[in-house]
Amino acid sequence: MKELLEKPGFLASSGTLGSDVSYLLALVFTVLFLIAWGFAKKAKGSRHHNLILISMISMVVYFCAYYYARQLGVLSFEGEEGFGGPREVYDNVFIPVLTTHLILVTLGLILSFYMLVEGFRASEKVKGDFVLKTGELTVRAKTFKITMLTIFGLWAANQLFLTAVRHASMGASIAWALIFGTMALVVSIEKLIEKLLPDGARRHRILGRGTMIVYALILCTSTATYLMLYVIYPVK
Repeated sequence: MKELLEKPGFLASSGTLGSDVSYLLALVFTVLFLIAWGFAKKAKGSRHHNLILISMISMVVYFCAYYYARQLGVLSFEGEEGFGGPREVYDNVFIPVLTTHLILVTLGLILSFYMLVEGFRASEKVKGDFVLKTGELTVRAKTFKITMLTIFGLWAANQLFLTAVRHASMGASIAWALIFGTMALVVSIEKLIEKLLPDGARRHRILGRGTMIVYALILCTSTATYLMLYVIYPVK
């Protein structure tokens, strides 16, 4: 898959197929989320629910596959092979932007899982249409333990695959450990979120706005990274 992603792209002369498809899909997903958000603002619950569900699942599947093939962008930190600009720009602009992008992508993936689950929990069907239900929304202690054990099990299985099958670098292993660690952290602070935003409907609206901001920032950092790599400072 890595070889396929590294084939010549179609947006910029120096771009790759993987970078072009990744950028276009980031744009498409952001637009779909904005449309779904518009449905929510107009109280069209079922349209919002269905579009968000399809878009988020598609986004998670694609980005997991893409960043897995790219070792979560770790290769970008191992040298300047893909960057043709000055060292000062690489250190002071490109790396900070790329780091921010990877952090936002990680946060966006985590929020996508969280918001999907929280959306189902905070809504109900009334006359065939999804609506947010008011009232306290909490997680049972048993569910909390099962979720934490599941995250740990997925991390262990992924780590075994990285080590035994892919022979991935230490950087890739650390990156994935940080992802699963962040997921566990988000689950662990669910109790804090419940105390700050006990009402499920209000929680979903507030966190939904925050998630949209994260996705918008992902598109901004993705655009900046793409332009620096393949338009402004391509490798000659």
